Amino acid sequence: MSATPRTLAQLAQEALDVQDACNLSGVAQGFGRAMADLRHHVGGTDARTHAITVLWIDKLNDMTGRIDGFTAFSNAYAECSALVARATADGTAAA
Repeated sequence: MSATPRTLAQLAQEALDVQDACNLSGVAQGFGRAMADLRHHVGGTDARTHAITVLWIDKLNDMTGRIDGFTAFSNAYAECSALVARATADGTAAA
């Protein structure tokens, strides 16, 4: 985990941004860093099913030829987008 964990809004934005990635090893390494920071905010058990985790896992699944999972992805994408929008609106989103 970094010295100062990123905010949930920053983690959500990164989960949205990674959807355009094409480097599997870079995505996997980024996922590890994101999970370390996410656990700081929500705990280990809750991090497993958090929308941020779902987006990262879905990207990894996509890069490796997932069979299905669009509903889970769609719901997580909407949740992360809303988290970023709320943080931006109330001024808590950091660049």
